[in-house]
Amino acid sequence: MARRRPERRPNRPSPAARAGEIPKPAPARRVRWLIGAVGVAVAALGVVFIASRTDLGWLRRRAEAASAKKDWNGALALWRGVNASPAATAATWLEEGRACLALGRAAQGEAALRRATEIDPGAVRAWVLRLEILRVEDRWIDAAALGWRAFEAVAPEDRAAVLRELTLAALADLPDDLARDTLKKWIAADPDDFEAEAALLRRIGSDPRSDDPDQPARQARLEALTAKHPDRPGPREALATLLADGGDVGRGRGVLDAWPPAARDARYDRLRGRWDLEYEGRPEEAAAAFRRALDAAPHDWRTHYRLARALTILGRRDEAAAAARATARIREALDPMTLGPALEDALEKVERPSPRATIAEACARVGLERLARAWRDLPAAAAPGPAQPAAGWGTSRPTP
Repeated sequence: MARRRPERRPNRPSPAARAGEIPKPAPARRVRWLIGAVGVAVAALGVVFIASRTDLGWLRRRAEAASAKKDWNGALALWRGVNASPAATAATWLEEGRACLALGRAAQGEAALRRATEIDPGAVRAWVLRLEILRVEDRWIDAAALGWRAFEAVAPEDRAAVLRELTLAALADLPDDLARDTLKKWIAADPDDFEAEAALLRRIGSDPRSDDPDQPARQARLEALTAKHPDRPGPREALATLLADGGDVGRGRGVLDAWPPAARDARYDRLRGRWDLEYEGRPEEAAAAFRRALDAAPHDWRTHYRLARALTILGRRDEAAAAARATARIREALDPMTLGPALEDALEKVERPSPRATIAEACARVGLERLARAWRDLPAAAAPGPAQPAAGWGTSRPTP
């Protein structure tokens, strides 16, 4: 009887194959596959990098073109795009700051310009624009601190541009209409610009007009600004001054007492001396506070005047007479009718020794000895070229 052949079973896939696994390639094939995969990845990254660099270059060229055409809204959006990328530089932050100023957004411009000077401390144009903002807002204490930092940071040949702005901030008050119009423009463009609003309210308080907000409205607004920015001296100084002028001594003293110790500069000392002298009968403390304030602002004739009063009460007649003479001398020296034309002419010719000596003498007459010394020591080669106006202010560059 014939033997039956056993039935052949169909070939079954291996467990790995049944699980859907891909068979491992042989070692040589595995190496070639890995090298190829790495090469593809590197090539892809290179394409992305080149494309991104190309896109950023295109974006910057568009931003430059928009600035050249004074399309400031478009320029600002484009420069912000550049500055949000690794391609940001001091120069691109400067351009963002210029676009902000052209649109009246001074606080945003100040922030961009600050970034420019952080990246490149030698960026003189960024320093100068920052000083111009402080001058419009009448923030001498801030301007002095910033200006001397800039003076030390920039190249020697750029120092005259910094000294020019410091001198204008100290000696040349802006015309009231120009200052008001500029501040109003800044506030309209950026309602969160509390420094500009505080500066406008201070200016209104010193010379109110019939169409200005009344005292209660100004007080309410300054109280809101102070509560929102408790560590900033500008709104707090304006509020304390308004309360003092309005006779609300108790509330004003509360504003002074709440002044953060870390922010107590010459602005605080001036006001504290005023309270000690006029409301609390402490002339000794007042005199000390006024002297501290004059260390930072020696050209402040009002503080010299109050110091003379405090010294008179104390019976220190010789010192009181000296403070009174300083008051008269500084008021006469700062008279815009005489100082303005001479200073403007000298600042246009600072490449010559004689105009620099004129500027130095004007600074020395009001007690700004460091500024006077810097002008005297400035080499002729450090004279700046013609000043360029801050873009978009809508008026000519502020001059004395």
